[in-house]
Amino acid sequence: MQSYVRKIILITSSLMLLSCGGGGGGNTPSTSSAPASVISSAASSAVVTNSSMSSVVSGLANRPANKTCIAPVPITSGATTISWSAVFPSLPNISQATNLIQSPSDNSVWYALRQSGVVVRFPNQASANALTTVLDIEDRVDFNDSETGLLGIAFHPQFASNRYVYFYYMGRNQSNGLESRIARYQFSMNGSIDKNSELILLRFDQPFSNHNGGQLAFGNDGFLYISSGDGGSGGDPQQNGQNKNNLLGKILRIDVDSSGAGKSYGIPADNPYASGGGSPEIWAYGLRNPWRFSFDKETGELWAGDVGQGAWEEINLITRGGNYGWGDMEGDSCYSGRSNCSTANKIRPVLSISHSTGVCSVIGGFVYRGSQYPAAYGKYFYTDFCINTMQSITRNGENISVASHGNVPVDIVSFAQDNQGELYAIGQRGAGTQIVKLQASGGELVPGTMAQRLSATGCVDAANPRLPSVAMIPYSVESQLWSDSASKERYLALPDNTKIDLASDGDFLFPVGSVLLKHFKLGDKYIETRLFARGQLGWQGFSYEWRDDQTDATLLSDGKEKTIDTILWQYPSPAQCLVCHTQAANFSLGLEALQLNASINYFGITANQLDTLAHIQLFSSAITSTQKTQKLFSLDHSTATITQRARSYLHSNCSGCHRPTGVSSVNLDLRFATALSAMNACDARPMVEDLGIANARLIAPGEPARSVLLARMKARDGNQMPTLGTHLVDDMAVQVVSDWIASLSNCN
Repeated sequence: MQSYVRKIILITSSLMLLSCGGGGGGNTPSTSSAPASVISSAASSAVVTNSSMSSVVSGLANRPANKTCIAPVPITSGATTISWSAVFPSLPNISQATNLIQSPSDNSVWYALRQSGVVVRFPNQASANALTTVLDIEDRVDFNDSETGLLGIAFHPQFASNRYVYFYYMGRNQSNGLESRIARYQFSMNGSIDKNSELILLRFDQPFSNHNGGQLAFGNDGFLYISSGDGGSGGDPQQNGQNKNNLLGKILRIDVDSSGAGKSYGIPADNPYASGGGSPEIWAYGLRNPWRFSFDKETGELWAGDVGQGAWEEINLITRGGNYGWGDMEGDSCYSGRSNCSTANKIRPVLSISHSTGVCSVIGGFVYRGSQYPAAYGKYFYTDFCINTMQSITRNGENISVASHGNVPVDIVSFAQDNQGELYAIGQRGAGTQIVKLQASGGELVPGTMAQRLSATGCVDAANPRLPSVAMIPYSVESQLWSDSASKERYLALPDNTKIDLASDGDFLFPVGSVLLKHFKLGDKYIETRLFARGQLGWQGFSYEWRDDQTDATLLSDGKEKTIDTILWQYPSPAQCLVCHTQAANFSLGLEALQLNASINYFGITANQLDTLAHIQLFSSAITSTQKTQKLFSLDHSTATITQRARSYLHSNCSGCHRPTGVSSVNLDLRFATALSAMNACDARPMVEDLGIANARLIAPGEPARSVLLARMKARDGNQMPTLGTHLVDDMAVQVVSDWIASLSNCN
């Protein structure tokens, strides 16, 4: 991921657009004054040579990675019943089991690890009654009947082609000291794992035998994540958790598909200490014993259960470079054994669980993203080794709720997720009852929500929410809706490895997870930020009201009006957002080829937006030659005709509703490409109200005074158009549309 310079050149236009999402907004008077982007220091203009050998300038060199700004996923609402039941009643005991996993794309088999150093498989059938050994490395694994042994497994994402599998196990170094090893093995053609194929990628010494971590998992980015404990004993006597110069008490992240600097693996460029300041393998630190972590299949978020000392267990959301406090902190406050504790700049757990409730060792699980049980969707499941009670966390924005789902018949040590997203859990012993599966009924899937504070959404810089996060891509539109003279800054974000489809008319069709952002400003003051997000259940609008001190903005639960510098500002409700962002207009409104077929200033680099987005491979198909010749025009475009400027304005302000299959009951088609004679407006009698105009027409050629369309643009009451979001008349638009109507001699 590139390192992005967070700098914005403000839009100088005094006429800007209102739209509930990041979709259509802002009045940029000309391409020369469009907002500058947030540009990578390496993302200077890139020259692309196409098949015709013509040079195309791109304002961005690369697509930014997006780990943070993702549309909220649905949550379960209402009464639910969730239980865990044994699913392999005839299966023999898997002694000292530590893991249960399927290989990618093969649902027919399960693999399980035994702590002593054995890997077994069995068929994914309720009648399974035998175990087959596929690897035995007991001669290499140090197992002391406690916390050492064979602890973790992960299949390579391209396992089907390379047959690689990775293990975390404890061994002995040349000095007979204990060490952690991350090793790669390869499957043989007969389905067993070739013992002689071992390649040890990473090894690091352990000062004690406990607190070894042991989890392995590949992220959506293709990198291998590793959990390591603080080195053991009690109270982190060597203070490894806070030491960024060793690998203990950390989440590590390595690239198994490259190598360098004398290592059998590579360091991802965006690891927080890849360029110095700490061990380059570190992704996050300040952890005691993160025995199990997992990635949310929908959001990519990394959840970890961190086993506590004597007072608290923790559930954490792991972020790049995050410091989770141990051994200065345990739970939400100072660790009792650290007299010089500081809680500054340390991330609190999502949930702290007191030992007074009977817990002793948290077992982190998964967020349920399967399809069999909607009642469990979006819940993060976990348990504790000492109480055998299944628990879940439901997170809605920054709010969480915790529920208990009864006991299971075995001491759980690990959870598992099959290839369809269904959840299982495994204990260390118990023939027939050792493996349980989640089952659920009741409940209803409802849309999730964004964070209550703008700074916590992941779409802006957490320290300065006036700046975008590194995930955001800037854009500008040529023809604007009107929003009472506010200026705007606009950005979009897509989930990694997704693309925008282009409709036949050039509308952008965004993938699930996409977020559009728009800041509204009056003068230099931020007053509102709107997010428009496409979740699994559809699009949602979120309106944030800025604080007077400009430090952050707060999510509104409903619409409101507020006088700001003599302007009565309207904050839309979630429902009002979807009044304008219609299905007929493909929801995102201003994001279409017509609107973005213009150049903007990408931090000193002027480039066409369509060319730039195509260069960073944001589109699923190429921009057509026709789309490259069509565009809209701003109200004050210096060379456009009066017709082009007026029709562009009607397209951006009115055609979201007034088009075929639109939500309006009035049969109008005000899209830019629709011929005047086909608009059902020229010389047409008003279908609803004539507003007291004698011999009124919707558009009366040559006579603005008889034109109801123009009268509605000037109204600021129940007759106004657009109906929402403005209390002031757009005088420039009124003049341009009036001049256009006056120029018409007929409807042809």
